[in-house]
Amino acid sequence: MTAVNHDDLDALWRVLATRRDHRHFHTTSVSRETIERLLAVFSVAPSVGLSQPWHVTVVRDQAVREAVHAGFREVRAAEAERFSGKRRELYNTLRLEGILQAPVGLVVSHLPPEGPVLGTTAMPAASEYSVISAITLLWLATTAEGLGMGWVSLLDPEHLSDAVPIPEGARPL
Repeated sequence: MTAVNHDDLDALWRVLATRRDHRHFHTTSVSRETIERLLAVFSVAPSVGLSQPWHVTVVRDQAVREAVHAGFREVRAAEAERFSGKRRELYNTLRLEGILQAPVGLVVSHLPPEGPVLGTTAMPAASEYSVISAITLLWLATTAEGLGMGWVSLLDPEHLSDAVPIPEGARPL
């Protein structure tokens, strides 16, 4: 058993306690060095069979972000139809994304490895779980950097794949 470093432990719990799904962003740019430091989390993230089945696309281009936002608006309108009355009124007041406001976007995709991967015979979804685990570490690192991050789930993965350049066979998560 490793000795507990209480400063590290306190810092970890502080980051865990302050992590939030942000929906309002400053437009201040994020430096390339900070983005590279954040993306380094993927090199230390756990993955089934050491497969590292992810691809990250950094999106700064305004036209690409507008295309992504157009797809978001379509899905959001369809989502609103699922609710009625007071629930729809409440839903329509929620700010659910910062696609155009955030200074940078990251599209994290599952990129299935070529060939068999140790640990996926009985549980093939473990490959996607590895990507989700890496995203969680990214979120914690982003929080530790004093930045905010949100997860936009109101997107059609096919539309997103058309709007953002991602490798063939990758599926945005």
